[in-house]
Amino acid sequence: MTTPSLFGITRSNRDFADPYYWGKNQFNSAFPVALACYMRSKSIPLVYIKYRDELGTTVSELDVSDLFGSTLPNEELYFSFESRYEPFRDHVHDELPPIDLVVCDKSRNNQIRPIEIKLTTLPDNTTESLTEDQYGTELVIRSATTRYMALSMVCSLQKKMPRVREIFEPAMATVRNWDSKPEMLQLAPGILDALENFLNEFKKFQQPLLMQPIWKTKGKTPVLADNCLDIFVWSDFALTHLFLDSARIAVQQQKISRQLRAVLRLSRFLYQSSLSGRVHQAPIYDGMTYDNQNDKEFAISGTKSRQLMACERLTRPIVTKSEVKKIVLGGGQKHLSPERRFDAILYFSSDLFDEEELA
Repeated sequence: MTTPSLFGITRSNRDFADPYYWGKNQFNSAFPVALACYMRSKSIPLVYIKYRDELGTTVSELDVSDLFGSTLPNEELYFSFESRYEPFRDHVHDELPPIDLVVCDKSRNNQIRPIEIKLTTLPDNTTESLTEDQYGTELVIRSATTRYMALSMVCSLQKKMPRVREIFEPAMATVRNWDSKPEMLQLAPGILDALENFLNEFKKFQQPLLMQPIWKTKGKTPVLADNCLDIFVWSDFALTHLFLDSARIAVQQQKISRQLRAVLRLSRFLYQSSLSGRVHQAPIYDGMTYDNQNDKEFAISGTKSRQLMACERLTRPIVTKSEVKKIVLGGGQKHLSPERRFDAILYFSSDLFDEEELA
């Protein structure tokens, strides 16, 4: 009898022989790692989204080893899920939130790379009625992602902090109350300009941060497309494009949207890092709400995300559905327990609607 497992994940803080680790929350972060390991074994590069300039992204290829930060084979790596990336502790005063994945060597003495994971569906509900070449995926970004984005930037730029201060200081040195909506609205245009200057000047330091696997269905049906799986990777700098355009519009409209809030939070984090080296996260990510809820940072629809991700592999993902059985191993699929949703049950209970009831 074979043991349930996922391809390539031989060392981990999750035991996939235990049905618990096949629950929705665990599977949605573990399967993407197994998919990356599988693509690595086939020498299939990932799709890499990098920051180009303030107007757009560059879409290229990234070796899985460059995502993991190591050329060690899969079995020599330790995948630590929902863990804290300890090298970032030097840059904050308060507790780090866990990130979806920390890649370590097998001894666990060396943490190599922090990775956020967003498993997304193609198409989303804003693009399902369009042609396949116009499909896109919705991305919901949580505050832990934007914190790690800021920390990733700061960690890469330790020797550049005096210049970072020069960029942000003219726009931010006079802030009296970071929580004041009127004050921050007044300063927002200058802060947005400073952030764009920062991104353009230091883009050569950008690092892979967010792994976005996509699974494609036939339109809005629950049937997998023949070419159904792929992985897109966003750099820390490229992630800013998920909120920059909307933030510019908010500045023009004189309102602090979730996206403009993300600009203000990131800019404050970078500026305060340049002043003191360590940042208190709570005033930034628990404060600075500006009447927006803190349940998530922001969301972006497929109609907008596809403009940043557009390439052949978004239309035709590279991994086929016949290969899924090479990734989910040992009958692991039998432990999956999808949510019981009434709309899904009605969809699959076609017999309920075979005949119309007579009046």
